[in-house]
Formats: sequence, C-alpha cells, structure tokens
Amino acid sequence: MSNLEPTDVGPAAGGDRAVAEADRQHVITLLTAAHAEGRLTTDERDRRLSEARGALVFDDLVPLTRDLVTTRSSSVQYAQGSTEESEQIVAIFGGAERSDHWQVRPRTFVTTIFGGAELDLSQAVFPSTEITMEVFCLFGGVELKVPEGATVDNQLIAVFGGVDRKVGPPIPGAPRIVIKGFAGFGGVEIRNPKTGRRRRNRSQRERYDDDSGREDRSYG
Repeated sequence: MSNLEPTDVGPAAGGDRAVAEADRQHVITLLTAAHAEGRLTTDERDRRLSEARGALVFDDLVPLTRDLVTTRSSSVQYAQGSTEESEQIVAIFGGAERSDHWQVRPRTFVTTIFGGAELDLSQAVFPSTEITMEVFCLFGGVELKVPEGATVDNQLIAVFGGVDRKVGPPIPGAPRIVIKGFAGFGGVEIRNPKTGRRRRNRSQRERYDDDSGREDRSYG
C-alpha cells in the first residue's frame, strides 16, 4: 500500500488493516439495500459488490459506500486493554442506567426482574468492534440505544415477550452488538439515538400541545 494514504477514505489510522469478514459483509448488505431502494443501478451494484469481495484493506471498502451513508459512525470510540472482561447490570424491582462515555465490556450481563435498564451506547467507549450482551428479562424491560451504523445480531429467546429493533443500515467500521439471552413477559427495545421512545413520545406531546393551543385560540 502507498505510504500516502488517501485522505478521502477510511480513518487516518487503521485504514491499511486487513479487511475483516464482518466489514465485508457490512458493505455487501449496504450495497444490496441501496439497490433495493433504487439508489444504485444493477450494474453499479454488481461492480461494487465485486470490488467489495476483492478488497484487501479497509480503505478499499470505504469508497464503495461513502456516497450512500454518512460518516458519523466513525465517531465511535474504541479502547482496548481493559482489565475487566465482563460487567453485571442488575435491576430488580428498580432501575439501572448507563450513558455518556461509559466503558463497555466485551461481555455485559443484564438482569431485569420487575425492573428496567436503560443502556445508551451512542457515546460509549467500545473494547473492540464486537461485543456481546446477555439479557435475562422477566417482567421487565431493557431499552438499548446503539450508535448509528451498528450491526445488531439478535439471538434472544422470547416467551410472552419480544424484541423491538429499529436501527439504520450497517456502516463499515461501526461495532457489531450480539444480543443473547431470554425475555419472558418483558422485552428489549433497540433504537438508534434519534429514534428512541422518549424522543418519539416528546414529539407526540408537542404536537398535541400545539393542536390544543390552536383549538383554544379558535374559541378566543
């Protein structure tokens, strides 16, 4: 690879690392979705897919998607070398919360029994490009906010419960989050930061207040 790394692709550091299969699959998924949405012609999709399959370093992948996605996911922070490999988050008849720049462990165990946990990963520091969250949810719930572009691999078993997942398309370089465990009479909600329940409910309240104000003025 040239010593003069391109300035318009990839991160300044690590762009010459070997392509991981997860990175390659992220790009293939994004290209396929863009074609289905009409943003790429069939010929252009096939050309880019061929280049993605033949990519050797990370910087070979980024130009294939830079006109399809934003680069906000590059703000995800990675910091390896943590002395703790796991963390326990427990909410029993109560609540637990993690947010801002908290250090995520490679494996996080989340237990909610008649309680809830709100975990915001949008500004978190990740130990690597893949983490695992093992959830045990019984008559409780977990609200998980993930960075834009993150891949969510849902392997959760739900009985009288479920997983509500609404996230954007994957972006190369963003983390992969594996969700495992069990949800009974409860559930897990997974969102990007701007589509969370609170923001949606606040918007609905604002529209309701505005409509009510117009009705009051009409009778004034």
